[in-house]
Amino acid sequence: GCPMTTPARRDAGFTLVEALVALAVFSLLAAGMTLTITQAVRAQAVTEAAQDQLRALQTLRALLSADLAQVVPRVGRSLDGPAEPALAGTVTGLSFTRVQAEPGENGDGPVAALSRVSYGLRDGALVRSTRSALDPGPAATTQERVLLAEAADLRFSYFDGQRWGDTWLVAGSRAVPRAVALTVTTPRYGTVRVEALIGINP
Repeated sequence: GCPMTTPARRDAGFTLVEALVALAVFSLLAAGMTLTITQAVRAQAVTEAAQDQLRALQTLRALLSADLAQVVPRVGRSLDGPAEPALAGTVTGLSFTRVQAEPGENGDGPVAALSRVSYGLRDGALVRSTRSALDPGPAATTQERVLLAEAADLRFSYFDGQRWGDTWLVAGSRAVPRAVALTVTTPRYGTVRVEALIGINP
């Protein structure tokens, strides 16, 4: 009879075409995963930046409110000699005398200490400065803190009990406004307005 034949067996492994198809599929999957990871990282960065700026605004509100709540009608002296009013304010900045409790010597209870605090722009940033002594001198030290790294269109205004004004400048005066408002434009949240009452007003 006729001899029986069997089909030839293919060697184990992938053919070149199969390998190329597998490589193409892997490349598409890898590209998709890379895009997804990149988008996730960018979204996280945007979220973290928004949270950082929100925390900065909350800190600004808390500090300004706490500072102005401790304003005292005490006149000081500036570095060049003239008397500084209890609160001096312009459109772009303000400074004032405030009182705060500090530990007493030899374990005594807290004592009241006066300092000079100012808010203003420096290189596009909103900066808070604190001079440790009311009157400048060798013993006085100044500490600075950046509250907002990007503070565009910064503007202060002052409420006298009837209307808001752009300045509060009375040389050598103990008079202070009833409230202060700060308006600033931030990259993330746009224009923000913070208002704070002066603590010594009834």
